[in-house]
Amino acid sequence: MTGTGGGPVEVELRLPAWARGVPRLRHGLTAAALLLVAAGLVLKGWLLSRSYFVEDDIVFVGRAVTEPFGWAHLLRVHIGHLMPGALALVRALTAISPYDWGLVSVVVLALSAAAALALYRLLRLLFGARPMVLVPLAFFLFSPASFQATAWFAAAINILPLHIAMLMAMCSQVLLVRTGRVRHAVAGLAWTCAGLLFFEKAVLVPPVLFLLTVVLLAGEHGVLGAARRHLGLWLVHAAVAGAYLAGYLAASGRSGGQGITFPGFYTAVDYAATFFGGTVPTLLVGGPLTWEPVLSAGALAGHRPVEIAVAWLALAAVVAGTCRARRAAVPAWLLAGGYLLVADGLLIMIVRSGPWRAFESRYIADALPLLTVCLALALMTWRGAKARAVRRGTASPAGSTTANPAVPSPEGDASDPAVQGPEAAGPATVPDGGARTLPVYAVPAACAYVALALVSASVFGPTLPGRTGRAYFDAARADLAALGPEPGVYPAMVPERLLFPWQSLPDRLTSRALAPLARGALRERVAHPGVAYDAVTFDDRGHLVPAAVLGGFVAGEDRGCLPWRGGAVTADLAVHEGNVVRLHYDVPRDTRVIVTVGERRTEVTLRADRERVHLSAAPAPGPVRVTLPDGSLPDGSRRDGGRESGVCLRAVVVGAAVPERPEGAVDGGTG
Repeated sequence: MTGTGGGPVEVELRLPAWARGVPRLRHGLTAAALLLVAAGLVLKGWLLSRSYFVEDDIVFVGRAVTEPFGWAHLLRVHIGHLMPGALALVRALTAISPYDWGLVSVVVLALSAAAALALYRLLRLLFGARPMVLVPLAFFLFSPASFQATAWFAAAINILPLHIAMLMAMCSQVLLVRTGRVRHAVAGLAWTCAGLLFFEKAVLVPPVLFLLTVVLLAGEHGVLGAARRHLGLWLVHAAVAGAYLAGYLAASGRSGGQGITFPGFYTAVDYAATFFGGTVPTLLVGGPLTWEPVLSAGALAGHRPVEIAVAWLALAAVVAGTCRARRAAVPAWLLAGGYLLVADGLLIMIVRSGPWRAFESRYIADALPLLTVCLALALMTWRGAKARAVRRGTASPAGSTTANPAVPSPEGDASDPAVQGPEAAGPATVPDGGARTLPVYAVPAACAYVALALVSASVFGPTLPGRTGRAYFDAARADLAALGPEPGVYPAMVPERLLFPWQSLPDRLTSRALAPLARGALRERVAHPGVAYDAVTFDDRGHLVPAAVLGGFVAGEDRGCLPWRGGAVTADLAVHEGNVVRLHYDVPRDTRVIVTVGERRTEVTLRADRERVHLSAAPAPGPVRVTLPDGSLPDGSRRDGGRESGVCLRAVVVGAAVPERPEGAVDGGTG
């Protein structure tokens, strides 16, 4: 361009920042992370769609309806678990809609999403906005170790709140390490206490926070120096944990909780070899591809030798590769292995009996948050360490020293939040010193892991109890809704495919388990059956059918009447939990009698238009005594075939209510 004077004129145009390079989505990493979280939730939703209420789910919902709400209910130790928060959550969901799997699924997915977002926040705090954080996030979201813990409601309300509490407590601890602000220490304590409301394993959160702090700060302060930092906080954590353990032991004693049992040497060796040699490695690499045998809450990890061998090779490659690339990976892997050994190996071994426990996938689900953080620390340098290195002028992208820290590197400058301060907003772009080759292998490895986990889920999903469990409860709900006012609903046993016999007998009875399906007076008829002339009970499909009584009986000779002595008939029969008493009689007019079992007296009317009557009775060693209120028999009444004022009591039957069958059932007898 030529000016008026004939000389050239130069014009400088300064383009905006967005036009000087390839357009970049400002929140691209967050969008990618949210898409990954959504994909993980889709997988969990699919597993939930294949599952239903089973085992402890039924116990908790049944107790929520039949027991009064209070501290005795919330502080009961259930098979070693003290979880008032979880029981309160069950109580709330049951009050809204009992046995509503859709509602439960929404809650479980919400908890899963909260845990995933808490992890993403922690990864951003530790490593900034770098794409590599998606690799550990994918490991957490698709881990087969979480399949059963997600699809089984009773496990989910323990594990998922623990995940949230542990991850948020680690977030607070990272912020405390960076800023030293007291509010972050208080937040970490609060999250620990919140976790203790749902799962007693949250008592391990303080040791996790302590060891994580040592791992993060050991490079700068040394192991002892890092351990001495925040000493007052660790003392407070120890006091909280000690108070909780004292309360746990007291509650366990009141509830008759399961005690600690140390296994024999060979049992311990067999358990450790199976759990650490097969279950743990196959779950950590995205398997197994074999799930068997199938139990009520899903299948066990039935890993095969070839799967174990491949899993160990993959783990060895990951650990060796990361340790070779970054020395900081060594303490991270030691922390992960130590937690697995103590929390999920030794602890489970002494509080759970049975060799099949070594195949339970859910027993390492609680370790997933820490394992994910350790994997991330093995892959990347946490940005607090990089910020200190940049400020000291000792780090560069290639891991060499820089004489002048004021000179920005090509990949990071003073605008990096790791340099600005620990809580600055925006991405951290200072690169990983010495870890430049890791992303090349990490991305395809993560894709292979996710693909393998999806195959494993496709095998595990069909083993879940969704079809059988839903059919049973739907049948019971429909039949209760159509039940008339006359029949008495007497308890049967919930099928073993839904509720295994290791649960207590009252919890296995339909009088407790299925009472939440009824409303108002009908719920009371199910939970506490009274006197009825027609008896129904639940069969193994969940349908209400006419009931027979299977147990012991006392009957008159030659189909005659039982003799009255002193105005009463006494049957030397014990009454057990869930038993029904049935009287067979013949009366010319409605007659009132008193049935006494133990300390309980029940007034019963023998209707002239019926021949038998049923009533439930509390457990008692016996006998069962039927008394006429008018008193003793006249002398001449014994000569009238055992009749007192025309009252003929033909049989007294005590036993369990069982479905009547067209053939093979003996009505009122032991057949």
